[in-house]
Amino acid sequence: MAEKLDYLERDVEHDILVLTITRRQLEGDEVAQGLKEELLRAVAESGLYRVVLDLKNTRYVSSIAFWPLLHLRRHLGEHGGKLLLCGLTGAVHDVFTSTKMVTSSGAVNAPFETAVDRAAAVAHMAGLAPPP
Repeated sequence: MAEKLDYLERDVEHDILVLTITRRQLEGDEVAQGLKEELLRAVAESGLYRVVLDLKNTRYVSSIAFWPLLHLRRHLGEHGGKLLLCGLTGAVHDVFTSTKMVTSSGAVNAPFETAVDRAAAVAHMAGLAPPP
């Protein structure tokens, strides 16, 4: 059963931590700091380092929103884990691709990997499907 926090819903599938951002807009220092704290707390409490982050509810992100996501990515990497984003649509997808935070061409220099949706992300992370 998903647990709802201030910025996230938290769930586990196939020993993968699935975090869904519940905010429609991610902007401002206070939101970025709160999101970072919640992301790290969710990982620490779960003890899981394979994470799917679903942005399906988010309609707008400012550049400051990248900071907590990059911090989470680095934290997971330090523990041998991995982060996979999913649910990027509309303006959010445009911001991530135009800033080269993700790429649809498969370039390895983008910091984030993506999948179309939660099901595809979890399947890939669990080794049940090929790379997205």
